[in-house]
Amino acid sequence: MKIYNVKINDQLFTIEQPNSDYNIFYVNRKNGTCCIAKDKDKNWIIEAQYNPSINIPVEQIGRYLDEAILN
Repeated sequence: MKIYNVKINDQLFTIEQPNSDYNIFYVNRKNGTCCIAKDKDKNWIIEAQYNPSINIPVEQIGRYLDEAILN
């Protein structure tokens, strides 16, 4: 598992990539699980969300992932 710490809008997000073969990522799992992934149209969406403690900026996190990890 790879872990990335990303600061977006002055807020720190912990992003975990459980497997490099998949484009699904866990965001801030210690504060409530949020999984983001790309849909069939290659847009970033929230795949699952359980007990979220904050609003997740999915598009901004997805842009970071596209630029820094997936390319």
